Formats: sequence, C-alpha cells, structure tokens
Amino acid sequence: MKKNILLALCCCSLLAFAGCSDDYTDATSKHIYGENENPYLKTNTNAQVTTNVALEVNGRHAYVLNLSDYTNKFEELMGMSVDAAVAGLDTKATVFYPINMTRNQWLKTAYTKDGAGWYFNSVGQPCSADDADGKATVTLDKAAKTLNVELTEGGIVAGTVFTLNVGFAVNGPDYDDYVRFTFEVGVTDPTVSVVSVAFSSDNATVTLPVEDYKENIETVFDMSIEEFLAKAADNTDIKFCLADPSTGEWSDMGENYTANAPGYWMNTSGEAVSWGTDGYAAYIEYYSSDEACGVGYNDGLAVGTTGKMNVGWVDMNDTSKYFRFVINYTVE
Repeated sequence: MKKNILLALCCCSLLAFAGCSDDYTDATSKHIYGENENPYLKTNTNAQVTTNVALEVNGRHAYVLNLSDYTNKFEELMGMSVDAAVAGLDTKATVFYPINMTRNQWLKTAYTKDGAGWYFNSVGQPCSADDADGKATVTLDKAAKTLNVELTEGGIVAGTVFTLNVGFAVNGPDYDDYVRFTFEVGVTDPTVSVVSVAFSSDNATVTLPVEDYKENIETVFDMSIEEFLAKAADNTDIKFCLADPSTGEWSDMGENYTANAPGYWMNTSGEAVSWGTDGYAAYIEYYSSDEACGVGYNDGLAVGTTGKMNVGWVDMNDTSKYFRFVINYTVE
C-alpha cells in the first residue's frame, strides 16, 4: 500500500513539473498602468541630469536649461531627438511630467503654469498658483526647447532651498525610457552680510576688511573689487549709507554722518545719534586707507547690552545696487 502511495506522489510531481513553463514572464507579467495611475519611476542614474541652481533675492530669479545640451541622452535613452521628444507631446508619443521622489513615481498631473509647466511648493511637489507655500515654477518652452525655472514671490527669501524633478518619457504601458531633470535650487542674498560682534574691555573695536566680502560686492555692483574700493574712497558715486534695521530701507544716504566721515554713531536700535548724546551706543566708520570698516562701542554700556546696526554702500547712480552689513552686537 505504501509503495502504491509513493508511486502516485511521484507521478503527480512529474506532471506538476511538466506543466511549468521555462518562460518566467508567464507568471510575472508587468503591471499595466491605468489612465489614472502614477507609473513607478524605474531607477536609472544615467537618465538623471542634476543642475545646481543658485538664485538671488535681489538678483537673478530664473534659470534656463537648454534641452539641446542633452541631445545624446535623449537619443540614447528615449531613441529620439530633443525635437522629436518635444513634438511628441502633441501626438502623445511622449509625456512630460513632474516626479515625486518620495514615492519614486511619475505624477500624471495637469499643467498649472502657462500650459506647459507647474507651480511647486517647498517640498518640490506640484501645487496651485495661489498656494501659500508656493516657491517656484518649471515650464517647458516648446519653441526654444528649454526648461525654465523661476522663483515665485514666496521663494524669494534668502536661505530657501528645495529640489524640483521633472522628466520626459516615451509614452507606453510604463515610462521606463526617460530623461529626468533634477534642479537643486538655493536662494541667497549677496546684498547682505550678517555679522555678530562681541564687545568687551579687551575687544573694544572690531575690523571688517572689505576684501572679505569681495564676492558679494563684485556681484551686486558688477565691478571689480579694485574699482569698488576706489569709488568707496571717493564716497561720491558709491556712498556709505545708513539703513533702518527694522525695514532695511535706507534712512540716510550719506548726507548726515554722525561719526568720522563716512560713519555713524548709533543707539542700540540702529538710529543715527551724535557722540555723547543720550543713548549713543556704538559706531561704524569706513577707513579707505585700510580698506576696512571699524566697529566700536561706548565703553560705558552695561554688560549684557545688545544692539544692531544696518549700514553699507549704495550706488548713487543706481540705488538698486547696494551691499550692507547687518550687525548684531553684545557687550560682554
């Protein structure tokens, strides 16, 4: 009896193996995505183009990427030219969508910007034009074959950083043949440098060499540091001025210096006062011979006193060009 049972089991096993196919795709056919499903992003590091985009609060707010610079990638990965990939959007041969890297999937979402792009929030996800967290837009210029990244009003804040991902893919049951563009966006403000100063009996004055701020100055004034230093020494076309710390607006355009010119004595709120008057607390003066600013304080101030200054240089022929120090000081 046992012999018959074992024989039967062996026969069943042989039949089972005979019924199995050598083609494993029979049992693991690829998922076909529906019209409302977001396809999975197939990992392919070669398909990714990463660009660091440095934008400025008071400078450049936009960046343009030329797709033609990546012709080889389109031909290698999508089997077509850049022109064909862009033209294919109208015939549905190709797609252009944002990508959610948190979920690693394409986002089949309608355009929200100029019929060929999207608004994005601080975490790099598409959002509406009126979203309070909106930071930037990415649009495709079909005629110029460019991707245009531009800050929205909410993104024009120094220190803002975010990542945007969009891509082109061959339209099909999946989007595995693609080229992806990643924009690492950072927003800086070259017009401002924040400085912290600690005054004490052993540290009554602090020196701020202009050379230390060369990159900022050359960027905002669009001139060499040598040209700037010459103009700063003359204090005519480019003048040393005072700003309101609470608003950043210029309050004196180098017309009413209260310290050794060019310079200001100020109270702890950063308002210009004369030396020896009630509330005089600290000063800043520019010494052209040293190519540096000197910052000092009233040594009669009590330990623990804090204050602020907001001073810098303004191009008198174009007041949109300026560089200023935001100085926060403490008496120790």
